[in-house]
Amino acid sequence: MKKLVFTVALSILAMGVYAQKKVLKSAEKALRKGDYEQAATLAKQAADNAETQENPSVYTVLGKVSLQNYIAGGFDNIADAEESLKQFNKAIELSDEKNKAKLMENPIFNPLDPTKQIDGGEAYGLLEHHLTMESNKALDEENFEKAHPMLNLLYEMDPTQIERAFFAGYSAQNADLDEVALKFYKIVMNHEGEFDNKEYALKSVISMSAESKDYDTALAAIRKGKEAYPDDKWYSTNEVNLLLESDRIDEAISGLMDIVNAGGAAKENYYTLAFLMLNKDDFVQAEKYAKVALEMDPNYSEVFYVLGSAIYNQAADIMTNANTEIDDDAKYEALKNQALEKFKESMPMFQKMLELDGNDLYALRPLSTIYDQLKMTEKRDELLDKIDKLEGGN
Repeated sequence: MKKLVFTVALSILAMGVYAQKKVLKSAEKALRKGDYEQAATLAKQAADNAETQENPSVYTVLGKVSLQNYIAGGFDNIADAEESLKQFNKAIELSDEKNKAKLMENPIFNPLDPTKQIDGGEAYGLLEHHLTMESNKALDEENFEKAHPMLNLLYEMDPTQIERAFFAGYSAQNADLDEVALKFYKIVMNHEGEFDNKEYALKSVISMSAESKDYDTALAAIRKGKEAYPDDKWYSTNEVNLLLESDRIDEAISGLMDIVNAGGAAKENYYTLAFLMLNKDDFVQAEKYAKVALEMDPNYSEVFYVLGSAIYNQAADIMTNANTEIDDDAKYEALKNQALEKFKESMPMFQKMLELDGNDLYALRPLSTIYDQLKMTEKRDELLDKIDKLEGGN
């Protein structure tokens, strides 16, 4: 009796396996007939059953159904493409090499009618084809919102194709998806091989990171650019700008010194270096670099204040030292005369500033002091009256 029961149990099990395989066959048949809803229903049943859930054909059917829905919907519903890729990836995971190659086979279209497929793959390769064609079309039309998710899927399908990462980033950037764009541009930036748009990605990482005040990322990208493109001064100049913006003054000065020492520095480099030296109270160096900038452009108005202030502050320091030597008349007189010469030297810079703006307090204040030191009493009083009025005095 026990043997009979066991035999019956085996028969029931075999019938169950056969039934599930029949469900899968029916799903494949429905797919061939174009009954995608029925095909999906039956394939999902097979996917839920332990006897067939490891069969790659189950997920091939589900992938093809979603792909056909994507095509029928005019390639507008990216969720269908995402679901199709998900199912094809599952089928590939479960497949042997032969079946994997079949799934990934490229389609062949009629050269006279690119919309008509005449042979080739009908699964993963066909999905990849449509994503490529439709994303290119969307890029041409500048429909970046539509292009990006397709390009994102294409990159997922083959991350070795660096141009997919670039265009995924480019489309995301133009669709105002900055964080996503930055992710893809970083992939391109760090790509070891040659790629035409690599520098575009690199500069995009710099500008986008700087805009979000992620200075560490921006500066790291700039230094990568300096190494890769040593002849492009854009990187050195913007490195200094970012260092200044992020209050890394000593690093900014070091960067400017590198630019100056390399030769061919622009007047703006000398001016900025002079300005930074002035703010560090290194008045001698500030004077030195400001004079170079002014020699390069005698009408460079921004330099007037820096050069005038650098010389003026040296005069003030010398005068302070003179006042500590009041017991030594000779030394006092020598220092005083030296200070007065420096005041005289700085005077034209502030006068030029007033020619441009007669109410510039940054010129009026030091110039009034200079006139006082040089015993130019009438001019001093004239400026003091003007300062008083500008500052709201009666």
